[in-house]
Amino acid sequence: MNPFDVFKEQFGIEISIYHTIIIGSGAAGLNCALHLKEGGLDPNKVAIITEQLGGGTSFNTGSDKQTYYKMSMIGEQKDSPVEMAKDMYNGGAMHGDIALIEATNSVREFFHLINLGVPFPHDKYGGYIGYKTDYDPRQRATSIGPLTSQKMCKCLLNAVNQVNIKIWDKHFAFKVIIEKEHSHERAIGLITLDLNSLSDKKDLKDIIRCLRIFLAKNIIIATGGPAALYKHSVYPKSQWGGLGLAINAGCKLQNLTESQFGLASTQFRWNLSGSYQQIIPRYFSVDNNDKEIEFLRKYFPSFKKLSKAIFLKGYQWPFNSERIENYNSSLIDLAVHYETEILGNKVFLDFRNNPKDYNHQELDEVVIKYLENADAIAEHPIERLQRLNPDAIDLYLKNGINLWEEPIEIAVCNQHLNGGIQGDIWWETNIKNLFVIGEANGSHGVHRPGGAALNSGQVGGLRAAQRITHGYKSNSLPTLVEYEKILENYVFSIRKELELILSYKEYRKHPDQILKEIRNRMAKYGSILRPLNGLSKELKMIETEISNLPSIIGIESHQDIILYFRIKDALKTQEFILKAILNYHKLNGKSRGSYLIIRDELNPSMNEQYIYPPKELKQFKFIKSDIDFKNKIQTIKASNGAIEFKWEEIRSIPKAIGSFETIWKRFKNNKVFK
Repeated sequence: MNPFDVFKEQFGIEISIYHTIIIGSGAAGLNCALHLKEGGLDPNKVAIITEQLGGGTSFNTGSDKQTYYKMSMIGEQKDSPVEMAKDMYNGGAMHGDIALIEATNSVREFFHLINLGVPFPHDKYGGYIGYKTDYDPRQRATSIGPLTSQKMCKCLLNAVNQVNIKIWDKHFAFKVIIEKEHSHERAIGLITLDLNSLSDKKDLKDIIRCLRIFLAKNIIIATGGPAALYKHSVYPKSQWGGLGLAINAGCKLQNLTESQFGLASTQFRWNLSGSYQQIIPRYFSVDNNDKEIEFLRKYFPSFKKLSKAIFLKGYQWPFNSERIENYNSSLIDLAVHYETEILGNKVFLDFRNNPKDYNHQELDEVVIKYLENADAIAEHPIERLQRLNPDAIDLYLKNGINLWEEPIEIAVCNQHLNGGIQGDIWWETNIKNLFVIGEANGSHGVHRPGGAALNSGQVGGLRAAQRITHGYKSNSLPTLVEYEKILENYVFSIRKELELILSYKEYRKHPDQILKEIRNRMAKYGSILRPLNGLSKELKMIETEISNLPSIIGIESHQDIILYFRIKDALKTQEFILKAILNYHKLNGKSRGSYLIIRDELNPSMNEQYIYPPKELKQFKFIKSDIDFKNKIQTIKASNGAIEFKWEEIRSIPKAIGSFETIWKRFKNNKVFK
């Protein structure tokens, strides 16, 4: 009997072996798989592990015209990798070499997608036209419409299927296997639950039978953002995230304080940027007595000011702490948040009717000019939207919502985690042979240009594949003999945990209740408002929940077992994010990016001051100061049972390129990939 059969007979678990495994089947993961094959790796030695093929963010999200960000290549516009890198780097808390890599490789990955069939628009001369997006001083943005990332995924998946890369669908990855070598650690495998094989029985042997171990030389995490954490979210309901995988493996994370929030519809989860705002729709709330209120008008001194703010909300979709004062566009987000989270009202966007006091001649000049140039002058918002972007209407119609006949409920929603797992210039973590790409990688800083995340995911997949195919390409695969003792220890640990979960008989909390508590906590302390008061107490509750989760969570079926691991991941991720926020508070961090810092007392020595929004919103007085951490990156890592913080100096944008002959020699000797 071979060692694999012996192991299966002893533990009831099958083992599969690959050279490289990718966890996640979104745009970043699929692209990485293709680049591994293009780099010379046998596609039969590559596998994609995914909980639900087509269930991730890039398959399911978008906006009025979802943006892809790349270096400009059109007409007389002056641009370069360094100029693009500066605009990402200047957003704050981003390493310059990472910014340069994402800029330099943006054109390569853009044309890679075009060659796979993504129909980015070009003119009759072959020039790929662009437009300005959030935090973008040039016209680097492009789009194929509302479903840019979805089309990317379909083209990438088609290419992956053509080269016969194995996709293990319905496999839930919950543990990275780590080997400790002297002072180093490296990833050697993965443990998953085969969701296809789970029965309805609440039986330990049956659960163990559904475990599968994957051994590999390289593991790539491409699990997306931590969608499970958020009460209001643009993430699809099928997206959960998996940062806990990396945290428990010992990875260093960074910039966990930095997220992106914005207005989105809640019934059908979709960003309400661009055209949806530029046609000046009507905002209103409904209270518990079904009374309608056009609440925005009271926060602005004139309809002209309000019209400009709504219009700019299209370009300036992410909530921004710097756009509250002087009746700027993010004041709208704060007002919506007040209506939903403080007053408990429902807020709607209405395309059928104009806002109160609407008069075309009273619109701000920038709005009038835009609508006239776009030939979008019409009596009602829906008619203006029909002229400007009919696809934006059709999108909702395809999802059961007729904007001609009904308003849409909205909220300030989490859209993207700018921080995440720290990777080097090859997207490799501090754990050797463990890589992270896509949103799970925390490459972005405080601000990022709209669409930069799609580019980052594609470039990250390329870089990880290059490092693997040039540095870790050994044809030999892992063997069970090498790691049998390590695997036995992991199996014993998991079995013990499962036995403990199933041993409790008394009534406990339903998993859905725990998830609701996690999301409410995140809405209170980790959304656009970041109060210090009460945060330490909440963190102690999280620590208690993590320590006692097997005895807290009620398990009625195998589906609840999966929820147990998801909740465990979410709690650990939430602990890290909220501790990162607490650390930022303790260092007197100011309001920045997509959040407002709220503390009960000012620190005069830090030149702190309160900024008071108008009217009822003044209760959200937030702190501004001279304290600026733009040149540092906060890192966080679990070590010996404690959590360590470090504030690292950002690396500048590299300047020395070197002569052609020098680079050519290093390239031929494979040294550029080290």
